[in-house]
Amino acid sequence: MTRQGGAPYRTVRTPVRAEIREKGSRFLAIIEPCPDRETAERRITHHREDFGDATHVCWAWRLRWEPDPGEAASDAGEPAGTAGVPMLGALQSADLWDVLGIVVRWYGGTNLGRGGLIRAYRGVLALAIEAADVAQTLPRVRVTAVVPMDRIGELHRALAAAGADYGEQRVRGREVFQDVVVPERDLERLDEMITEATGGEGRVVRGEAPG
Repeated sequence: MTRQGGAPYRTVRTPVRAEIREKGSRFLAIIEPCPDRETAERRITHHREDFGDATHVCWAWRLRWEPDPGEAASDAGEPAGTAGVPMLGALQSADLWDVLGIVVRWYGGTNLGRGGLIRAYRGVLALAIEAADVAQTLPRVRVTAVVPMDRIGELHRALAAAGADYGEQRVRGREVFQDVVVPERDLERLDEMITEATGGEGRVVRGEAPG
């Protein structure tokens, strides 16, 4: 279940970047939508590889799918509390969820001190947030649609009609397990549509398909 029940929440629609320079150091901020921890960890690894020449790649996330507190941050080698925590504070102040914030720093040869680092990391991410397309979003849930193999066409038509997104698919015996993401308020309707489309042979279960 999500941390905020069925209430709408604020998130960003697309990735946005912002940049500042402080005493020779370059700070590049990226804020992007992020649905879960797995995606966040994959994106952090991507950014570390993409900015391999950087001195630090710091991050913070707020994820509704995480167990409480649903938040995490990393200073990535900067003095403790000078990067990740200020970045997380910027996300909290904007009341954003399901987001990942990245700040990449290239050291410019002059130490900024704790106060300077805190201002730089929080400030550049705040600039990216200001430039982002922020929207109120309905919470979505992950479920698995299970249907006989010969009913997969009917399933996909029902998912399209319900406005649901679907991803990985697995076959176990004569059944297909289809990962589905749907607005939480539409879950009951989706279940009914799949049941009707498959002549009662399909069903929706909570969680993802087995590995």
